[in-house]
Amino acid sequence: MESNWCRCTKCHAGYGKEDDTFDFMDDAAVDCLVCHDQTGKYAGSKGECGYTDGSVNLLEVAQSVGKPTRSNCGSCHWYGGGGNNVKHGDMDAALADPSREHDVHMGGMDFQCQDCHTTENHKIAGRSTTSSVSEGPVACTDCHDSRPHDKSSAMLSKLNDHTHTVSCEACHIPEYAKDAPTTTLWDWSQSGREDKVLENKGKKKRILSKKKGLLIREKNLTPEYEWYNGTHKRYLKGDPINREAGTQINPPQGDIHDPEAKITPYKIMKGVEPADPVNGHLIVPKLFGDGGYFETYDWIDTSEKGMASAGLDFSGEVIFVETIMHWRLNHQVAPKEEALSCLDCHGCDKVMNFRALGYEGDPANVGGRSAGRQ
Repeated sequence: MESNWCRCTKCHAGYGKEDDTFDFMDDAAVDCLVCHDQTGKYAGSKGECGYTDGSVNLLEVAQSVGKPTRSNCGSCHWYGGGGNNVKHGDMDAALADPSREHDVHMGGMDFQCQDCHTTENHKIAGRSTTSSVSEGPVACTDCHDSRPHDKSSAMLSKLNDHTHTVSCEACHIPEYAKDAPTTTLWDWSQSGREDKVLENKGKKKRILSKKKGLLIREKNLTPEYEWYNGTHKRYLKGDPINREAGTQINPPQGDIHDPEAKITPYKIMKGVEPADPVNGHLIVPKLFGDGGYFETYDWIDTSEKGMASAGLDFSGEVIFVETIMHWRLNHQVAPKEEALSCLDCHGCDKVMNFRALGYEGDPANVGGRSAGRQ
């Protein structure tokens, strides 16, 4: 964020966050219209530092205000990272009017975002996997029973025995990036070259972007599965990098021995990012604006500017290191008839790596997590 305020705050923070003097307690800086406009014209007029670019009739927008729709929320959340579905993998523009197959809640029952992200006095429930500033978590059990499957059927009832170990999302989001591809690799070390599409076959696209480097975008993906106890550890600026195994940006916490943890679906997004080899931490570069990287393509100069703004030491040297980021999957919930079946996890072609999760083998054969704790 530091040195890049005006670009980042095209979505974040409201009006006028141009530097670190922004007053978060100033009600006049809150952008009410981006959430409440019903003309569909306002969000597209948002420019640098959160100000409108003047291309929209503000009187018309102000006279249209109403309760937020999915499109209001999506005007920022669907486009994080600079494009449709770039970051999350399960949040894309198709959610404006999705089919039941795309998302059973928003398409099948016309849920608005606030049906789950309940809101009181503008305090919105929900918990990000990156920088959570929420009013508490949103859970499937806010609406559904903790043992929700049909108890009159022996097979379905058996599924209830899984709910203390397996999250609802693990079975009910068997696939993500259903409509728009999502970025699975972002390699900044390849930036500075001319824009070029390197591969565009089927579900995978490799793009060389002069500004952003090598991007791999994929769709119709199977999640990765990790233990999650409701918390993530987060890399903070200045933390040490891990040159051997890759630097974890926000690893989920919990394991097979943690009774609060459940197996949870994730999108894994790998990156190659600039780092300081002497001080051993990631670099916060100045990307946008006068003298930024997108203008000069000079990593040394723009790293010096960005690190000075961030208050971090910079040696004058830049290397590139691998990073790993977890994006927890909560949207694009499939209809129940498309949820994972027993054989999807316990058959020949398992979607889960049980040994990586800490089991001695398939828990159907070696026993559940209680066996793993012994």
